[in-house]
Amino acid sequence: MSDCQKAKNRTLKVRQLQQSLYHKSKQEEEVIFYSLYDKVYREDVLWEAWRQVKANKGAPGIDGKTIKDAIAKGEKEMIMKLQKQLQEKTYKFSPVRLVEIPKASGGGTRPLGIAMVTS
Repeated sequence: MSDCQKAKNRTLKVRQLQQSLYHKSKQEEEVIFYSLYDKVYREDVLWEAWRQVKANKGAPGIDGKTIKDAIAKGEKEMIMKLQKQLQEKTYKFSPVRLVEIPKASGGGTRPLGIAMVTS
């Protein structure tokens, strides 16, 4: 299977997960999701999130590290480390860089938190 095919399958599975959670929440408004943790650390979910981060080509976080820095350090190792931390519930959120961006309506600005790419 080509990398492109794997990416499409991964994206499709993540999208199906998102849709099933969305439909469940809309069909049964009293439903409470006690834990989504096991879904967040799924390897396909983490890879899809990383794919979207790279596609966004965003600015570096408070540590100054770029997406290119994370790629150079090793994407697979980064994802596996993050997955392990999430599974073991040892992941610690890092501070975010706060920037003010113009509002779409043209009236003022709004805060945007830019997370660090690597942990």
